[in-house]
Amino acid sequence: MFRLGKIISGVISLLSMIGTLLLLAMVLHITCDVALRYLFGPPLPGTIEIITNYHMIIIGFLSLAFTEEKNRNISVELVADLLPQGIQRRLDIAASFVAVVVFGFLAYRNWIEAAKKFEIKAFITQGSADIPIWPAYFVVPIGCALVMIVALYKLVCGVTGATSGLNTTLEEFDEGMSPGEPR
Repeated sequence: MFRLGKIISGVISLLSMIGTLLLLAMVLHITCDVALRYLFGPPLPGTIEIITNYHMIIIGFLSLAFTEEKNRNISVELVADLLPQGIQRRLDIAASFVAVVVFGFLAYRNWIEAAKKFEIKAFITQGSADIPIWPAYFVVPIGCALVMIVALYKLVCGVTGATSGLNTTLEEFDEGMSPGEPR
């Protein structure tokens, strides 16, 4: 089990690097668009369409598995932190189960939608150019499936008591935090 967790963490790290590079590419793309618009008049064609239909979707949905792996999803621990460790562990298992079901459904349903967009070769017309947008539709179910895999792995580790191989820390962030300080 531990080795499987390391493999999952490696895939998530690779996708995080891709997301980071894509974020930098988005910044560069927007900067070039603004510079061209104010220096020479015409902007880069299709910038808004490419940013909204590719960059933002890929960055947003590839980061979901990262936040699940690092236990950084939004949560309110008003009462849970006061409960005994055994109950907290059961709540974590229940939360993982719910995440598997919800993200499994989202992955399945969005895959069907992506397949429909692929069949019709969905695109957006910008000026005289057609920008295909169907490939971005596949990012949503892939991102949801990755979250489901991480949650399923956590569920299995929680139920069996196996040691998780996931990299659940953010070293550069966690080092500066005191134990009782809110995150």
